[in-house]
Amino acid sequence: MPVEQPRARVSLGGVELGGVVELEVEAAGLYQAGRYRLVCAASAASLLPLAMDGGAPVPILLEIGADGFGFAPLLSGLVETVRFDLARGVAVLQGRDETALLIDTEISQSFVNQTASDVALAVAQAHGLAANVTPTQTLIGQYYQIDHARSALTVGARASTQWSLLCGLAEVAGFAVSVVNGTLNFGPMLDGTTRMVTARNFLGLEVDLITALPASVTVRSWNCRDKKVVTQAAGSGKATNLVRPNLTTQQAGEYASAYLQNVQRHAQLLLGRMPGDASYAVGDTLLLSGTQTALDGSYQVAALQWRLNDRDGFVQSLKAYGVA
Repeated sequence: MPVEQPRARVSLGGVELGGVVELEVEAAGLYQAGRYRLVCAASAASLLPLAMDGGAPVPILLEIGADGFGFAPLLSGLVETVRFDLARGVAVLQGRDETALLIDTEISQSFVNQTASDVALAVAQAHGLAANVTPTQTLIGQYYQIDHARSALTVGARASTQWSLLCGLAEVAGFAVSVVNGTLNFGPMLDGTTRMVTARNFLGLEVDLITALPASVTVRSWNCRDKKVVTQAAGSGKATNLVRPNLTTQQAGEYASAYLQNVQRHAQLLLGRMPGDASYAVGDTLLLSGTQTALDGSYQVAALQWRLNDRDGFVQSLKAYGVA
């Protein structure tokens, strides 16, 4: 149910911060961090110690609620920058969600004889995150046909941080990876809530049809173990070519099919603006009806942003791809 008479609640290090003037939150998506921008009427005197402490970033929790409905979390993250607008008498706080912990942490250990899920569990534990991890069986060295040990050096430039490593492992396994409200998710992309919508649910609604997309994908790889070139393709027509290291024939074929499927998702793009609803999430499915055209159908939410201010109230903007 959409939130009525919305108001924001902001907690810094567990202490509630009043005087919220404006709030923007970009929900965490697949392979990307959530972000926020908060404008508050707090005085410089109250926030200056926070900005000049020089220690670890202060945790922040952003929630939205209304009388009688309690509060729903929008983002749990860190304060990374504080700007004081002395003319207006406000402070602007910006930062990312807890994905930033992984993005900013370089790989400093070897993952000897471990699977992708073992790595994900170790990373979650290192940062005090809850873990929603689907078990995997293949040792990660086998993904690349090299060793079963992946050290900071053998990972190389392709994965210099914990986040880039997890994203690479998720890509190979056909998984999704995200950090949402204190939980590291590593596993198959799950279907979100299915919602019936019409144009009347939106303050603004557009659908873009993209006609210049590749119709086929060719993946080429040099397999170090077998010492041979591997080439696999998916689809037919206008092509795009990819080069990926150390894939087997089966892996190259699966990669080509998955990549083509992902590219073709962009053929139909829904852009909408609507009253804010904190229950929406990336991965939700919108069943659009009422246009009486081929534009009616299923769209999966890929990006979501909430805004709260005095002028517009609580609104959200979303981007969703058509689902065949």
